[in-house]
Amino acid sequence: MTVHKLIVLRHGQSEGNDENKFCGWLDVPLTEKGKKDAEYAGELIKQNNLSPDILYTSKLIRSIETGFIILKVLNKPWIDHIKSWRLNERHYGKYQGRNRHDVFMELNQDKKLFQYIRRNYNGLPPLIDPESDTSIDEKYNDLLNKDILPRGESLHMVMDRLIPFFKYEILDNQMIQLNKTVLIVTHGSIVRSLIKYLNKVDDDDISKIEIPTGVPLVFELNDKGDLIKPYYYLDKEKALEGSEESRNAGLKKKL
Repeated sequence: MTVHKLIVLRHGQSEGNDENKFCGWLDVPLTEKGKKDAEYAGELIKQNNLSPDILYTSKLIRSIETGFIILKVLNKPWIDHIKSWRLNERHYGKYQGRNRHDVFMELNQDKKLFQYIRRNYNGLPPLIDPESDTSIDEKYNDLLNKDILPRGESLHMVMDRLIPFFKYEILDNQMIQLNKTVLIVTHGSIVRSLIKYLNKVDDDDISKIEIPTGVPLVFELNDKGDLIKPYYYLDKEKALEGSEESRNAGLKKKL
């Protein structure tokens, strides 16, 4: 049986993460810690004898920069690199650029509502006016129809724009037909979406899954695209620590 390996990770710490902001489609670079996160991710991939044949990232610099650093560590900067807006983070609508704790306070410190908007499968932030959306810039000029770009998304909406691209372009084509090991460096909501799709997580349970920055996880699949074993992180301890930090983001003011 052929085993197809997919390596997925959320980018290293960005300036937005450090400032406790809803970043979404806003383009923010990595912090120095984030660059070290990326180097460590590359070392983990190398230590586990994984060798990606192709890299996919979003069109956002924190994803692209993390991918570049990983490929440098692996000494594979020459492999094909495909960037797609469909791998962008969830669009947080009017919350983009806002401090998470400030939004939490505006919601009258209603933890249930705050976490519903952040993590529920159907939780939706207030939509942004397209004319005031500064996150839609020249990097999307190649799209013939910009009306398909979001103004705010739930996880459900993220999956609607992600999964067809992932299934046909990455899973069926690159992984199964061409038998490539694929590396996807992306964002928390995209990683959650892939976990939901590949692990068949139900709508309620996906709200309990948090994604750490900078820790690669691996999916092993058969020729039908089914998991042959549970997905796993290459550093379980660091993943648990990062997941807990992500779970509580915004509930307390970051000093």
